[in-house]
Amino acid sequence: MAVGARRSTDAPSAQRELTDALYDFFKAARRARGRAARDPSPAGLSLAQYHLLEPLSAGPRTNRELAEQAGISPPTATRMVDGLLQRGLVTRIDDPIDRRAVVISLTEDGRTALTRKQREYAARRRMIADALDAHEQTVATDLLRRLAAVIEEL
Repeated sequence: MAVGARRSTDAPSAQRELTDALYDFFKAARRARGRAARDPSPAGLSLAQYHLLEPLSAGPRTNRELAEQAGISPPTATRMVDGLLQRGLVTRIDDPIDRRAVVISLTEDGRTALTRKQREYAARRRMIADALDAHEQTVATDLLRRLAAVIEEL
């Protein structure tokens, strides 16, 4: 059954309940993502900027790599990087290996903003985990890792 399809009357009861629960979960996740996207602080990072910059915590990346990892098009990444450049959060230099590419790096201010946002999202994940008892946390850990692997394969 496709993710997002609501009800399947042909499926066995347990499978139907699971697909309904997945529907509800993804819907709640989309709403939470929407709230996060609407609520950036003026000096902080938006959710989209966070996803673009997060790979830079491990070191410089090309614009194409950032776009790929953020799940956006290279032109969109370029526009976002332009805005981040103006704010002094990243630098952009010509790629010494490929003249057609540029390499993006975090500045100190960019690293500070990214670290702040990473802490904010880690706190939100802890709040979700704290809503579960120890056994539920163990079960959820196993299920979420398995679901992530299945979703990556879709």
